[in-house]
Formats: sequence, C-alpha cells, structure tokens
Amino acid sequence: MTTAPTESPTDSALVTGFPFPFVDDHYRYSTNVEPADHTVTTAAGQWGDVVIDVDSEYQAEIDERAAILAVDPSRSALLPHMRPAAWDAMVTIMRELATAYPDEFVLRTAGDHWQWENHKLGVADTFSYGDDTTLPSDPLSYICGQIQEDVVLLDQRDGQLFADAGVVTFAADWSFGFDVGMAFLEIHGPVPRVREEGVITRAHEFIKRLQPHRPYRRTNWTLTIGRRLDVSTERYPEWGPDREMIQHVDDETFGRLVHLRVEVQHLIRLPDSGAVMFLIRTYMLPLETLAAVEPWRRRTAEVVAELPDDMADYKGIIKYRSRAAEWLRAAQVAPAAQEIDERPGEGLPQWPAVPDPVDPGAASFLIVAIGDDPKTGEVAGGWVTAAEPIGPTRLVVLDALSENEDRAALQSALERATTGVRIHLVGGQYDVLTALAVARESGAVAAELSAFVVHTRDLPVYCAQCRDTFRVVGAPGEAAACPGCARTLEVHQHHSAVRGGFLASSAEPGAVS
Repeated sequence: MTTAPTESPTDSALVTGFPFPFVDDHYRYSTNVEPADHTVTTAAGQWGDVVIDVDSEYQAEIDERAAILAVDPSRSALLPHMRPAAWDAMVTIMRELATAYPDEFVLRTAGDHWQWENHKLGVADTFSYGDDTTLPSDPLSYICGQIQEDVVLLDQRDGQLFADAGVVTFAADWSFGFDVGMAFLEIHGPVPRVREEGVITRAHEFIKRLQPHRPYRRTNWTLTIGRRLDVSTERYPEWGPDREMIQHVDDETFGRLVHLRVEVQHLIRLPDSGAVMFLIRTYMLPLETLAAVEPWRRRTAEVVAELPDDMADYKGIIKYRSRAAEWLRAAQVAPAAQEIDERPGEGLPQWPAVPDPVDPGAASFLIVAIGDDPKTGEVAGGWVTAAEPIGPTRLVVLDALSENEDRAALQSALERATTGVRIHLVGGQYDVLTALAVARESGAVAAELSAFVVHTRDLPVYCAQCRDTFRVVGAPGEAAACPGCARTLEVHQHHSAVRGGFLASSAEPGAVS
C-alpha cells in the first residue's frame, strides 16, 4: 500500500455528486440527522438518491479495502451473538444495491435459497440464509468486500447501544479494532463538546428509537492531506507527519493535497435482527477542485476560519486550518472576459431585440422576472411555456434587486440550481445587469445565462469615490447624483460585467476623474 499522499481523480461526476456538508458559515457538532428519502441539491449537482452509493472509484476502493484487511484483519470483527445481524445486514445491503443498480446487481430468492450476482466484480454465488458454510466468508465480510461503505453493527441491549460487529477500513483518526464491544457513549467520549452540550445523548436516544425500513442519514467532515481513505489510528505513523509537511509546501501543492473529507453516515434498523446498521461512506475533494465551485469556496473558507480551537484540534487540522482558510479566500477566480454575455460593444452592453429561445437540451430551467413592467411578465411567461415540456422549470418573481430581500431570494434560487440548468433573466437594465453579476458570482457561466431587457431607463452605477454600486436613473455619458456620497457623478461609457455596473466618478469642480 502507498504511504505517500496521493492526488484525487478528476472525474467530473465526483464533483457533481459530492455531498458538500455545510449549510451555514459556521459549524458546531449536532445530531443533524434527516430522513434518507430525498436527494440533496448542491451548487454543483446533487447527492443522496441512494443509500449505497456506487461511483467511478468502486473498483479502486474495493481493492484498497482488500489490501488493508490482508495486512490488518482487526479492521473486521464479528462477535458471536451478532451473526444473525450480519446475515440481516448482508441481505439488506444486497436489496439496496439491486434496487438502485439493477443492471449491475441482481438478487433472487426461492425460499431459503438465494442467488446473488455482482456484475461489476464478476461475482455469482448461491447461498442459504443463515448457513455460513454456503458463503466463502462470514456474511458481513462477504458483502463489505463489495461496497465502498464502512459498516458498523450496533446491538441494543439494557438500554444502550454497543458496537459489536463491523468492517471499517477507512476510519478517520479512530480505531475500530479498539472500539469493538464498546458502548456508543463510550466510543464518543473523546469528542469535544458533545457530552457537555447533550449532542451525543440525544443521538443515542434517537438511534434507539429507529424503526425498520426508515433509514436516516447525517454528514460529518474533516480535512485530509492527500487522497488517503485509511487515516486510522493504526496507521498514524504513516499519515501523521503530513500535518507538519503540509505547512511548508507551496500554494499550488497545498491546494492539490489538502482535501475536504466528508462522511455520509446512514442509520438503518435491520428488520429481522433488530440491530442498527451504521454505514459510513467517505468522499474527498482537493481544495483546488472545491474552489472551482464558488459557493463552496466561500462557505468552506468561513467554516474553517471560524472553527473553535478545540474542535480543530480534535479534527487534527489545527496546524494548518488558518492556511486552508486563507488559501480558499485567495482562490477566487474572476469570470473571464469571454464569459460576458451582454454582447459588449465599445464598453456598453448591447441587448437582443427579442428574447432568446429556451435551450431544448437543458436539464432544467430557472426563470427570473424582476419588476412590474408588463413586458417582463409577458417574456417570462413565454419562457415558462416553452421550458416546462422540456424539463423542471422554476419561476422566481422579484420586485427589485436594490432590495436586500429580493437579492437574497435570487441568491437562494441560484444556489439550488443544478448542473445543466439554463437561467433566463428579464427586467429593467439595472435589475438584469445586477442579476447577471449575482449569477456569475454563484458560479454560472455564459452558456447557462440568457437575459432580456425591457427598458434601459436605469442602470447600476459604481461610484469610484464611495466605492459602492447604486441604482441610477439615466444613461452613460450623463450626470447623476450619487445616493452614497451625494456627489455629482459623471457616468462613463465603461461597463464591468463582473461588478454588474458602470463606472462613475465625481464631476464636481476640481475633482480628478
């Protein structure tokens, strides 16, 4: 097995399916449990449509698990009383795979005789439920050798949960071999704050109340150096020194090696044995890839910078978390000039005479109508009518983007947009230019944007003196009063799509423009 930090693959599906974990600009431990019955939309795509996830890393991670177990069998444990739960877990996982990926996994049954086919690995076995002799290994080891998730089985007795079985090869700084047989509350003893704030007690009571056929999930996260799935306590001598090494590399290497590591954890009450199956699937993205999704870059920087020292220390990132936050804050990339879609001519946007048609190849549509001009409603309605037969269509109606509430509503709608969306904007010139700038800041590119202006009576003006942008009634080349600094401004024929405004400077006597 390799002992050096490795790089992440560049498969775009690993980005669009990445379970970005942050819903706010700060993070504290919480139960953050939700039903696992819906997909989660992110700024890059979506995740959560299946319980057992199979992606492009399947074969590589299966091979890595086998290599780890060959060297360290303590990563797999099955206490004798948990054998019925292991059979229950195996069949539950098989059913999930066969339902989610019917072309790759097949499960058939006739009485006590079962047939399992895994076409991805070339596996075809027949077994009798409960009879260990009909499988090449115990049922838990058998099925865990065919999934990317780690698995822990919790037995519930005497009012407590105990980790009495599992296969865990991709632990994040903990030791399954040490924790086997321990109570759930004991295992989480070292985690800061969770006892004092009652988080772990609430989680314990919630898990005890789980019902069969109603899976729940949560996320957890940390930072990892290199694409190391196995950062278990047992292998600390191999990966521990990376925390010192990463402080001395250049910025390019830092962004390539430091990964946001996210665990999607599913909790399932097994129907036959009554045990609880705890699935842990690990995903990683290097900061250089994460930073290309603008909302992810901004939010991760804030979360890492604000994280309290005790939590950063427990996660093992305290030595380099400040640099990680600074790296992310500095990684903002301004949209390239060729992505500007206002058809610029000599510094001025030139708007189309008729609205652009909707794209028949789009996956979904976000249509934003701003203002009360009758033409705005007419154009937006035409887009909606044309888009709905093609794909999911959302219409957002706003009053004016000079209002914070409307700007926040636009930002929220853009954050929920998924890959393949086409964004159509209509309204007055100020609102459309402002909306385009907000969309670009959220990560939209030229191919996703279409805009139509119903009037050019107003425009966004960037005052070079007070350095803010305002709605001004007028046109380039005219004078306007700045509502920020009260100066008389000259509005230049110089427009920035990135700022979403026209440059203006003081026209008062003696001013330098």
